[in-house]
Amino acid sequence: MTTPVDSHHLRVVLVGRPNVGKSTLFNRLIGSRTAVVSTLRGTTRDRLYATCEWHGTRFTVIDTGGVEFETEGSLAAAVQRHVQQAVREADAIVLVCDAIEGLLPADQMILERVRRAGKPMLIVVNKADHRPEVAPEFLGLGVGDVIPISALHGRGINHVLDQLLAWAQRPGNGRAEACHTATMGVAIVGRQNVGKSSLLNALLREERAIVSEVPGTTRDVVDTILESHGERVRLIDTAGLRHRRKVRHPVDIFSMARTVEAITRCDVALVVLDATQGVTRDDQRILTQVCEAGRGLVLVVNKWDLVKGSGERALTEAMHRAAPSVTFAPVVAVSAKTGFQVTRGLALARQVAQAMRRGLSEAECMVLLRRAWSRHQPPRFRGRVISLQQARWLVGPPARLELTTRPLGRLPEPYLHFLLKQLHADSRLAGIPIRLTVKAHKEVPR
Repeated sequence: MTTPVDSHHLRVVLVGRPNVGKSTLFNRLIGSRTAVVSTLRGTTRDRLYATCEWHGTRFTVIDTGGVEFETEGSLAAAVQRHVQQAVREADAIVLVCDAIEGLLPADQMILERVRRAGKPMLIVVNKADHRPEVAPEFLGLGVGDVIPISALHGRGINHVLDQLLAWAQRPGNGRAEACHTATMGVAIVGRQNVGKSSLLNALLREERAIVSEVPGTTRDVVDTILESHGERVRLIDTAGLRHRRKVRHPVDIFSMARTVEAITRCDVALVVLDATQGVTRDDQRILTQVCEAGRGLVLVVNKWDLVKGSGERALTEAMHRAAPSVTFAPVVAVSAKTGFQVTRGLALARQVAQAMRRGLSEAECMVLLRRAWSRHQPPRFRGRVISLQQARWLVGPPARLELTTRPLGRLPEPYLHFLLKQLHADSRLAGIPIRLTVKAHKEVPR
């Protein structure tokens, strides 16, 4: 059973027109460059959540896409649905305006719309780098608190945080804080348009991420806490990865950098593949990135509802043939559209994460390696037989298996590949990219 976990902190949503600096303010409040920032109109699409702490009190800040009243196309309409959903979820609203452009009719229209929610409201006038005073037109809006700030340079941010703190301490807003530390991080990665955001939504049973046929819809890394079988899991939806030669726009460069960073902070990566396209070169590069980062790996073959006449066993064999470097990874066929087996992918990720944390005892390592040693002896070293003296599991990431041999010698790469293949035949090590290191046995002088 999987259940989205709601934050118990005061939730504050940032709303405003496109390009007024909401994402810059979001990053400044949480003290991290989480949201992708660009002068490109409509950069932010999904709603982003992050925890901010001020004077020992925590609250959740929600970043949203720019509010627009004329929307053309399903993608723009989806962005506006996410803004409305964020306003409904929030306990307080921060309307972000632009000091350079001044008060525009669109600002007033947004104010009238969010006022209907009946929630505490604050107006921040961003980009007030050289204007210490608020323009009079903002003071006449009937909102008590109007604060000039510069999100880019940090000016006035303390005043904003003080107001959020005051809201959090009001009677009725003092929610009991709960620990939302996730025990496992699972990153959903893959090429563009393979169904990563659809998979996230299917797991959460809600539209948490915007889904569109437009390539590159997801730009920010979207983190969500999910409770699954009594365990808190951090699901990380990412932007589609492409070869760097195909990336030209700065926004896409920043998005891909966030995706690479997400891989390094997860425990297990669900690499989503398209069942109708097989394993492409871009897929191979993504698999290599996950393995080099030493993270657990599960292959999730999406759009299974569009494939007919093949079973899962045949699918696993086909995937391993197409990607021979990751034959250790479990394969699961899913359909994010219909919900078929989406929770199984998460269950496999949990098994891989637990196996990585648990590892193997020295005795278990020796049993597996001696079995492989007996099947095929390593080449002699200077005429002497190489014997295995000790094997030790080093918890990662990356997970490493350190071998001690006698005499001093380095096992050839082909033999190391043979040992890895034998190790990965054990179901306990499924999904774990193991690194073998050889340590020379110290000869005891006579």
